[in-house]
This record gives sequence, structure tokens and C-alpha cells, in this order.
Amino acid sequence: MNTLMNRKYIILLVFPIWALLFSCNPQKRMAKKKHAYMEAAYTSIKGAVNEAEVSILNDTIKVLFPEHLLFKKSSSSIQKETYPLMQRFANALNQYPQTNILINGYTDITGGDALNTTLSKQRADSAMTVLGEFSVKKDRMLTWGFGSSNPIADNQTEEGRRRNRRVEFVILYSYPSGS
Repeated sequence: MNTLMNRKYIILLVFPIWALLFSCNPQKRMAKKKHAYMEAAYTSIKGAVNEAEVSILNDTIKVLFPEHLLFKKSSSSIQKETYPLMQRFANALNQYPQTNILINGYTDITGGDALNTTLSKQRADSAMTVLGEFSVKKDRMLTWGFGSSNPIADNQTEEGRRRNRRVEFVILYSYPSGS
């Protein structure tokens, strides 16, 4: 009888500890926190830049502005009339400092590969500069130039080439240091 009583006490002591350890899975909590944070960022960004295509997949947000707003043919300068849109975008990004922004520049197929790679990188750098002017911290941003690779439209038409002259913003969750 005493042994049976001791087993009950052991079970009563061990079970709550076991349940506590396994119910508080820190990876699950972090994943839920990350998902909620990125969902909130997505909603805010989508509302701020309703002219843009904003999508979310696996807690990664992608923003693509209409091509006519950013660059003219053979240019890496962001058009001044786009600045208010970029400011709204920057304001939304600044609400979510626990994100990093990959800025990917692209071109159409006109021009050679070397020229297109350089131009696409300059476009990404221009976008980063403008976001920086609106207080997005530069250490949150990384730029890439992909030239004419990964077209989103037919390069055989003027409309398609115009759509391919773009910058894509990919917003990722940045785990706090020490996590």
C-alpha cells in the first residue's frame, strides 16, 4: 500500500513537470510569434501601398510596384512622382523593425548582359537609397542585381519589357540576436 501511495505522488509530481516542459516548446512559440508578426506586417504594408502587388507566402512578404512608377527605360533613377508611394512603404516598414528587406533589381532583355546586370543593381541601390531617405535603416536592406533573368512578362513586347524593368522587395523576419 505504501509503495502504491509513493507511485501516486511521484506521478503527481512528474506529470506536471513533464507537461510543462513539452507544452512550452520554445521553437513553436517563436514560430507563432514570427507568423503573427509577419501577418501584421503584411496587412500594414498592403494597406500602405495598395497600388502595389503585395503577397505573403511562408511568412515572406513580396512587394512589386507597378513598373511605370519606378523606372524609365535604361534608367536607374526612381521617378520623383513615386516618392510619396515610397514614403508610405518606408513608414510601413519602419513599423516592423524586426524585418530585413532584400531589394532585387531587374531589367528587360535590351542591352547586353553586363549592362543589364549593372543597371539592375543600380536600380536596387536607388530603391535602397530612397527608402533610406525615409528612415529605413540601411543595415536592414540588401540589394541584388539580376539583370534580365527571371522575367515576369514577355520580353518580345514593349509592354512585357516595361513590366520586366522592376525592383522586387522581399521582406523577411529577422530573428532578434540571442534567439
